[in-house]
Amino acid sequence: MAAFTKLQNNNHFLFDSRQHLFKTTGLVLTYSKTSYMKILIVYDSLYGNTEKIAGSIADVYTDQQVKLKYLKYFTLSDLADLDLLIAGSPTHGGRPSQGMKDFLSALPVGSLKNIKAAAFDTGIPVDEKKGFVRLVIRFLGYASKHIANALRKNGATVLAAETFFVLDKEGPLKEGEVERSKQWAGDLLKRKQ
Repeated sequence: MAAFTKLQNNNHFLFDSRQHLFKTTGLVLTYSKTSYMKILIVYDSLYGNTEKIAGSIADVYTDQQVKLKYLKYFTLSDLADLDLLIAGSPTHGGRPSQGMKDFLSALPVGSLKNIKAAAFDTGIPVDEKKGFVRLVIRFLGYASKHIANALRKNGATVLAAETFFVLDKEGPLKEGEVERSKQWAGDLLKRKQ
C-alpha cells in the first residue's frame, strides 16, 4: 500500500524507497512504499567470490530496502526492524571464515528472534576434486549449514542455506553461479512473503 503526501511550491516528485526524483508541476508528491521488506546482506570475502555472490543477491532486491555490508562494517543497529538477514562466507575447512564465526558469536542471544534468515557460502564442488581433498570436502561439508545453525540458535527462522561454487580456493566462480545466486535470492523472497 502506498501513501502520498502533497506539498506546495516545489517541482519534484519523490518516488519509492530509493527516493528517485521526478519533475511535476508546482508540488511535491512523496510516495512512500510501505510494503517493502528491510533486507540485510552481511558477508565476508577473502578473494572476492563471496562478495560477487552477495552483490548479485542484492541486485535481485531492487524494489526492497536492502543493505549490503561487509561484516566488519556491521553494527547491531543494522538489525533494527529487519525482515530478512542473509549471511554469507567462504568455506574454509568445512566452516565459515573466522570473521563470520566472530560475527555470529558476537550476536546477542535472541537478537534474531522474529527475523527470517538465510545463509550462503562459496566453496569447491566435491565432484570436481579427487582423492584426499574430495574426502575432506565430503566429511566436513560447507559453511552455509554452520551459518544457518548459528542463525537458528540465535532465534532466526532459517529459510535456506546454499553453496555457490568456485573452481579453486581463490576462485573464480564456476560458470553460471552468479545467475544461480539470483534465482536463489528470488526464491527466498517468495518464501519470505
